[in-house]
Amino acid sequence: MLQMADSRRRFVMPKEAAIGANDPAYVEVLPDGRVVISPVRVIPIHESWAVTPESAAQTVASLEDYKAGRAIGVKALDAKLAAGAEGGRK
Repeated sequence: MLQMADSRRRFVMPKEAAIGANDPAYVEVLPDGRVVISPVRVIPIHESWAVTPESAAQTVASLEDYKAGRAIGVKALDAKLAAGAEGGRK
């Protein structure tokens, strides 16, 4: 799609783009002059521990365990704990 920059060197993003109004984006100018615009998620520093490669690998492994039946969900665990608590009161 051919576009012309306006007087402030701005372009209009096509509707098909994954970037909307006021969305953060990373703009990279390549050595050959091409511009790459990538949508990004901004993560607060105090939550950055959750996006390390190690934590991402642990999340993937946990989901695989759950899908393979090697783990139970929180609701199922709550039900088991509640049943155990009721059974112990008799």
